Amino acid sequence: MTTYPANFCPHCGTALSTREIEGRERQFCPDCERAIWRNPVPTAGVAVVGSQGVLLTERAVEPGVGDWAVPGGHLELEESPREAAVRELREETGVRADPADLTLLDTFSVTQFEGKRVVSVGFAVQREDTDGEPHAGTEVTDVRWVTPDSFAETGEAFLPPHGERFRKAWDSLG
Repeated sequence: MTTYPANFCPHCGTALSTREIEGRERQFCPDCERAIWRNPVPTAGVAVVGSQGVLLTERAVEPGVGDWAVPGGHLELEESPREAAVRELREETGVRADPADLTLLDTFSVTQFEGKRVVSVGFAVQREDTDGEPHAGTEVTDVRWVTPDSFAETGEAFLPPHGERFRKAWDSLG
């Protein structure tokens, strides 16, 4: 299994060919005689919604340096999506939440830079169900409370499709 498109077998290093498997062209290792499955990476995020708006982060890392997003990131091996969402929230903004307080908001699938595909599970939580004052963590340059109107006035951009997640969170809990 690979996340990015591969040219060589991750098991033996042989150059890959393609073969039709289950009605689709797939990468195939002629030496190992196996398909090299390419799968998306799971991610999770959580929108904190309060009277001031939705808490957003300005990204300091790719993809989308300088774009705005709902706090989130990759799941660790032992985490559920809820656990990953609250860990990423804490790491990126300093705000803490209990996974049990999260409401399932949405999912999306998107191809990011260099052909990496992610599947993201989105949650929302009310500000009063969180602790801590927001501040920028190591992977973000700024955090800000925004409403749809106040964000539109900035002329800044969302990392796609975080604008949709932001609007869903605001419409659901704002």
